[in-house]
Amino acid sequence: MPLGPTVDTIVHTLGHAAAQRVRRAVRRAGRREHSLRIGIDIRPFYEPLTGVGWYLYFLLHELARHEELDLVLLGDARVSDEGPELHADVPSRAELLTFDLRGKPLSPLSRPLTAGAYVLLMELAGCDVVFGANYFLPRLHSAIARRRVITIHDLTFKRFPGLLQKETLDNLNRNMQSEIAAADAIICVSESTRRDVLAFYEVDPSRVVAVHSGLGAPASYAPVDGLPSRYVLFVSTIEPRKNLGVLIDAFETLRASGAYDGSLVIVGKIGWKSEEVVPRLRKPGIVHLDYLDAPRLATVYRNAEAFVMPSIYEGFGFPLLEAMSQGVPAIAARSSSLPEIGGDAALYFETSRADDLASQLRRVISDRSLREALIARGHERAAEFRWDRAAQETLDVLKRVASSG
Repeated sequence: MPLGPTVDTIVHTLGHAAAQRVRRAVRRAGRREHSLRIGIDIRPFYEPLTGVGWYLYFLLHELARHEELDLVLLGDARVSDEGPELHADVPSRAELLTFDLRGKPLSPLSRPLTAGAYVLLMELAGCDVVFGANYFLPRLHSAIARRRVITIHDLTFKRFPGLLQKETLDNLNRNMQSEIAAADAIICVSESTRRDVLAFYEVDPSRVVAVHSGLGAPASYAPVDGLPSRYVLFVSTIEPRKNLGVLIDAFETLRASGAYDGSLVIVGKIGWKSEEVVPRLRKPGIVHLDYLDAPRLATVYRNAEAFVMPSIYEGFGFPLLEAMSQGVPAIAARSSSLPEIGGDAALYFETSRADDLASQLRRVISDRSLREALIARGHERAAEFRWDRAAQETLDVLKRVASSG
């Protein structure tokens, strides 16, 4: 298949980028200050959004409100009729760098050609600083990142390596040290994660900054089929780190003793190493729902009697805040960042003790005044976590790094 269409697109795109670079240089020469150009790795947008994807989504859209910024989106080198597909909208004023091959025939050499040329395209974009929201910058993006800021969400692979897949564990162990060494600043989503970074890596503490994430605007509500009238709620992908077995043990204890005649609703996809817990999802009183979009998930939150986050380790813990914002009394494991995020608005239990969790659930279900207090404190606590604040604190870090060289 001929290479002409690919080569023509590369030449045209690079020519346009070079002309823009010259125009920016001319404008900058005429004044002492210039707009900060931030390159942002948007790889998390190429799959349905989960924790890191939503983190980047809200940050990006808040940063776009700052008209003095130039946002340059660094994603896949090319887009064709075969993909890749973005699963999130991007701000209209942001500049998406890619070679657009849609409607053009592809050659087996299209991918390597565009990958090689993408480094030059990113270089011509003239980013002052590059931001990676997902631990690492990809190899191509890293090649042009003279100054860089990364976000580390958690260090599960250091604290609990047995809770991760071997491929993920090997990748993190292989790359994290060099990425931390190369980063001009490291953003952690909680003080808990910041403490872990400082504990496991030799890094100047002044380069490691905790910036709490925010909470998105409440979603509209949509009906959910098969939802019980009364239930305790769990929301997360089902994998070892989420400690779902302890919650099921606690629920079965309450059910067997007659202390609770409601259900346990579990929302989330079945992840890796979940063979032991999956059969338990079919036990009496347990309802398993797969991944839900935001409106249906909001409905499930709103109607729950209690929410439980039993995780062994969390870098932040979005579901805890989401439950609080919906007026649901929350219980969380006394582990990692969860007490930091929940504050005095949640009850806590020892991570491995189902009896401790059962006791807290019994209190929440039976004590009306406690429920009302948790609901009131939960609303107040959730309101403290705002994306505009998170974006401003992130921007402060980016500006400091950009002006340091």
